[in-house]
Amino acid sequence: MARVNLERRAEIGREKRARTRALILAAARGCYADPAAPQVTVEVLTRAAGVAKGTFYVHFPDLNTLEAELGDEIIDALAQRHQAVLEIVSDPLTRIATVTMIFLRDLAQAPARARLVSHAVAALPDFAQAVQARLHNDLAEARDAGRLAVGAPGLAAQIVVTMVAQGAQMLGRGALDAAGVPDLVRALLRALGSPPDDAATRTETAIATAEAIARTHNL
Repeated sequence: MARVNLERRAEIGREKRARTRALILAAARGCYADPAAPQVTVEVLTRAAGVAKGTFYVHFPDLNTLEAELGDEIIDALAQRHQAVLEIVSDPLTRIATVTMIFLRDLAQAPARARLVSHAVAALPDFAQAVQARLHNDLAEARDAGRLAVGAPGLAAQIVVTMVAQGAQMLGRGALDAAGVPDLVRALLRALGSPPDDAATRTETAIATAEAIARTHNL
């Protein structure tokens, strides 16, 4: 009986630690998403979470580790969208346009998350590099097919990340809404080298594909 009680106590302890960790992460998302918030520090974060500073360090060795975890959450969301698009779209530029369409439309519905994405791109070098790495294969395929005006996929990936980050920033401060996302996607395709008519056609395809995926996937 004593052994069972000890096991239950350990389980309760694990559940409590998980709740506290989730609370800290939720507070961090709120702090980074709040345009009026002061610079995020461990002190600011623990005050928002309602926990002691020492409690933070039980779960995270430093603020950079927590920020990296928030960045990984966004990368995972992008990966899910990319995989859904990869299954039904064969053209690499249209894939990029469709993933961008889905991602930015999602952010249009959640301005706080848009501000978090904007912060991640600006403040977390590993985050931007991870997104660029995910774009590399599609952009290399587009280059090999002669559809990429920017010769180096790495440079093209930087262009994509920069424009998506700008879109996220605008969505976060209300300067762009869901209706304006197709214009940004069209501009992105033009920056990558698509002629105007081609960019317009790919954008319309991206809109239709994004809507089809929304009906069949829980994204």
